[in-house]
Amino acid sequence: MDKEYYNSDTTHCWTMKDWEAKMDKIHQLFSRTPHYNSISKQHELDFRDRSRSGLRIQSSVKNFQLVLENNGKQTILQLGRVGKAKSVMDYRYPLTDFQAFCICLASIDSKLCCAL
Repeated sequence: MDKEYYNSDTTHCWTMKDWEAKMDKIHQLFSRTPHYNSISKQHELDFRDRSRSGLRIQSSVKNFQLVLENNGKQTILQLGRVGKAKSVMDYRYPLTDFQAFCICLASIDSKLCCAL
């Protein structure tokens, strides 16, 4: 017998079989690995498309790019720092604007929700 799980908001009950049946609709995102630049002696991500729009992406440990496949070429979500307190986000399908924003917000500051 499958173990049953209950949603706390409703009385809806679902089993592992329900979850496994929807596995084909789940997308796994991978973080693109930065390349080492021997001239600047830093790890860097290629924000080529953003440079064309006139924004200069600054080096930051919080910059990231997510792709659908490991070593994939098409960027699904990217976040780059363009100022002291300013970042730029680009996203595409399968992410919604809300999902992309939440991922970026969570990655910007790990202590964003902590009380001082």
